[in-house]
Amino acid sequence: MPAAGSPHSADSVPPVREKDGRSVTGRVLALAFMLGALAAQPGTAEECRPERNEGPVTIESCEIDGTEFRLLRAEVVVQGSIPSAIAMLEDAEACPEWQGICEEERATSLEQPFQSLRHRVSGSGLSRRVTIVRSGWLRTSDGRVINDIAGADDLTPDFEGKRVLCMYLRWILTPGDEEGALRVVQETVSDPQVPGGLGRMLANRGAMSAMMESFTNFGPQLGDARYASGPDVASVPLVEEELPDLGEEFVACQAARQ
Repeated sequence: MPAAGSPHSADSVPPVREKDGRSVTGRVLALAFMLGALAAQPGTAEECRPERNEGPVTIESCEIDGTEFRLLRAEVVVQGSIPSAIAMLEDAEACPEWQGICEEERATSLEQPFQSLRHRVSGSGLSRRVTIVRSGWLRTSDGRVINDIAGADDLTPDFEGKRVLCMYLRWILTPGDEEGALRVVQETVSDPQVPGGLGRMLANRGAMSAMMESFTNFGPQLGDARYASGPDVASVPLVEEELPDLGEEFVACQAARQ
């Protein structure tokens, strides 16, 4: 799989396979999981504070050692199932219907189950474009189902807007306390090249507004008949190790671009 921060196109980069038949994509993802089991390194998200609370949606931000950007975490409890939520989140064409950050999204499935590469155009006013170079579903032994996503700047020559340099995002789905309830969490950090040197302030404010819109829309969108069923959760790959800390990955991506 292309390393985070690499400007590869989802339309032009097929999964690379080694001589033994295993994909480089799978090997790199597995290596990332093993690294995540190690002790926390500089860049770990910590010292979170509440930012917004509207209706059932809560958003907090967390400082990341080594950068002025903050990791944002949103949460909501809705009625629905994990399979239906997977089906909805995998519906790239429907992304603009409910996600505040999404003006357009196209997905290309990889040979590995539950993994894809994507192009996304996001933002309002001055659009931004990002190539999602890692997007895969996993489940953990404690019942969580996670969509782990990494993006990089898109260097498509004919795209005139700004580009996202480093982006990491994680959807976390767990059953709610009540029957039929679903707890949805998103953690994200990105650098969207906000002009005028106001990147940290404007990026965090814009990202929180987009998250609030998406999470307000999550429950109603999940009720659409298109998502009445989804994949068997037991068929989602099981991972035993802790996933890499998003703050660490973001700081490493930023450092690699300097």
